[in-house]
Amino acid sequence: MLRTFAIALLATAMLVGLADAKGHKAPPKASLAPCATEQQVKTTCACGPAKITCPAGAYCHAFMNACTQ
Repeated sequence: MLRTFAIALLATAMLVGLADAKGHKAPPKASLAPCATEQQVKTTCACGPAKITCPAGAYCHAFMNACTQ
């Protein structure tokens, strides 16, 4: 009886773990070129260590992890 319960519990835990791993898979981020710091960017790029996406025409402030117009 105890063996059956242990096997059922283990199987349930494995299935929940597998479903959790499949359900929370983040989509891959597009690889962007790094921005030039404190300059107006010409194309969309990744700003700062947090890789914030800066649109074209914005200014990248790497230390603040921000892009401004």
